[in-house]
Amino acid sequence: MRSQEKAIQPQFLCGWKEIANYLGKGVRTVQRYAREMGLPVLRPAGSRAGAVTAIRTELDNWVSGSNTHVSPAKRRALKSRTNELRAKFLQVDSEIALTFSSLATTARDPEMKRQRAQTARKAYADIMRLKGGTDLSDAQKHKLEANLERLKHELRNLGQRF
Repeated sequence: MRSQEKAIQPQFLCGWKEIANYLGKGVRTVQRYAREMGLPVLRPAGSRAGAVTAIRTELDNWVSGSNTHVSPAKRRALKSRTNELRAKFLQVDSEIALTFSSLATTARDPEMKRQRAQTARKAYADIMRLKGGTDLSDAQKHKLEANLERLKHELRNLGQRF
């Protein structure tokens, strides 16, 4: 029965919505896959935008990995962008952790103090785990290390152990 169902289904998918439904993803996700990861879609000759079609078997092959090709330049760009976002995340997370440790320091309620200190401590642990796989510039490294030293000092004052 399954082979009969496949024979009835049209081989071409027309439009982003139909392609997205076939893949079980959102339209914007599928568009990003086409733009950044080489999802095989077809466009009218010379067109960079507008109508798209796709062939089911090509999509199936792409999903299974037998037809995925991301150029080395694109792969380097994606890796660089990922690293850039990780570096920004680490900086923001260190600043948020410092905010929580400051809130813990000024909290009068012991339970609030404990919860805020724990949140800051968890953020510290996450930063330490993630920073190893991130290439930081000297300036980023210096700023992050300064934040982490300050955070560690504040957490020790709050009774956290390292």
